[in-house]
Amino acid sequence: MKNGNDIRVMSIMAHQDDFEFNAGGAFALLRKYHGDRLKIKILTTNRGASGHYEMSLEDTYKVRDGEARSSAALIGAEYECMKCLDGKPLPAQVLIDANFLGGLWNAIRDFEPDYIFCPPVVTDPLAGVHIDHYNTAWGVRFVAYHLAVPHAYPTMNGPVKKKLINPVIINVDDVYACERGFDACCDISGVYELKQKMAMCHRSQIFEWLPWVDGKTPPTELEAVERFAQRHWETNERYGFTDGLPREFFRFTQWGRTPAPEEIRLIFPFFCSEK
Repeated sequence: MKNGNDIRVMSIMAHQDDFEFNAGGAFALLRKYHGDRLKIKILTTNRGASGHYEMSLEDTYKVRDGEARSSAALIGAEYECMKCLDGKPLPAQVLIDANFLGGLWNAIRDFEPDYIFCPPVVTDPLAGVHIDHYNTAWGVRFVAYHLAVPHAYPTMNGPVKKKLINPVIINVDDVYACERGFDACCDISGVYELKQKMAMCHRSQIFEWLPWVDGKTPPTELEAVERFAQRHWETNERYGFTDGLPREFFRFTQWGRTPAPEEIRLIFPFFCSEK
């Protein structure tokens, strides 16, 4: 830890609603367990501005930014849309280049997280992928070693930091890839309603964009809640659980610092079942 008290946890996802769907329960549990000791940063790697069929890019971003901030406030988290080295955020379509990687490197070094949660790098050539998720994962993996290198990229905000302890980097489950391996799973029953409330902040996504792009009728409030629950049951079944408890699944990477057993217990206190 950076000092004797704070635990600094960072979510790095592509879009404004990815955090809630993939790790919102774990973060809510961490807030419940660690209280004010926990410092949370929610970072998106692009504005998600192309994700609407009627609103302009700028209007879409304003709506989705407001939704993300409302959700983050429910667990006392800080939300930010990442800026690249040129000082500008990506409107959409995450692609790997020095401009993007340098912005990601700066955002991580600015916050100095102990733990990072991010998408997995999908290796199955038959798996479906979302390019923004895929390249966000690769971006975190690519900059991981250089997080400890003070001059790997130009420093954007303030003086160059000479020292940064590499974080533990944890992959969330990705429903596009539908992979099966996990190192830890969290029973999120105790905070499920809070996770659902956080997710439902993203109304433009749940009630407008996703139904439109999937060719479905927009859901009612009840139908949206039922579909949200169904997502958890389907993920449970993929991992072999049939007891009806809502869970989130995670894998520990070797991209950053290898977690010691006490660090695993710290980031998954009591509510974790290990493989």
